[in-house]
Amino acid sequence: MNSIYSEEDLVKLAQLHLPGYGFAKTADSGASAVTAAAPPPIVCASTRRIVLISPYPNLLHELIRDLSAACYDVMVFHRADDYVLHSLQADLYLIDGSAADMLGSDPGFRTFTSDPSKLSRAVLLDDRHKEGKAFRTGFDSEGMPTVAPAAALEFVQDWLLRHPAADEADPGILGFKDLILDTKRMAVFRGGSPIDLTKTEYELLLSFIGAEGAVQTRDHLMATIWDAPFFGNSNVVDVHVKSLRRKLGDNALAPMYIETVRGVGYRLAD
Repeated sequence: MNSIYSEEDLVKLAQLHLPGYGFAKTADSGASAVTAAAPPPIVCASTRRIVLISPYPNLLHELIRDLSAACYDVMVFHRADDYVLHSLQADLYLIDGSAADMLGSDPGFRTFTSDPSKLSRAVLLDDRHKEGKAFRTGFDSEGMPTVAPAAALEFVQDWLLRHPAADEADPGILGFKDLILDTKRMAVFRGGSPIDLTKTEYELLLSFIGAEGAVQTRDHLMATIWDAPFFGNSNVVDVHVKSLRRKLGDNALAPMYIETVRGVGYRLAD
């Protein structure tokens, strides 16, 4: 892939954020001209976050460089099963469609595509999209738009102009691992499949996810969900957590979602 920015382009880009960047008075005429000296670092007035998922990011290094030069925060993940990837918000996800076979065998990718908040912001990078090869090998495109890497920068700039920032897009969608909570509809999905929870079970799960890993004591859960004090011999919380775990397919001995903190309460599992 050819470089997207020339040195002159980078100077013009910098001027959008630093007026007067790259210009100085000449000794003879006093006119403004581009200096030959090394330019000062660019300070971006604002940024948008872009995540790139590729087993071979070295093949996309020019795109990564040019996105960074255009004042985008670029985060690179080699696999889609990284916990950090599923817990963070990004404005756009760029997926290496040329590595479809490898990504398609990654269980984390199925989790990724089951999250509507991420899937709606995902784009495939693939030079072969006209032939559809990536879609027939490792995974289904799931309706994601596809763009060649050489045209990705222009596509990204246009897409982000037309879409709000991730933290403004849909505050009603929460997620943890392969669990998705749609708080507007009080609906819960695991790996894209709905889970039928009672109102109390839903509120328990919402409380755990909202705490972001902090321990939720039995006293706190009783007060916030049942609006009642907790008594030491009461097993109300434990009974409902057990039912919630069963519906999530979780195992208390090897928890994936809800971990017991002995003598205290519960928290999200690592």
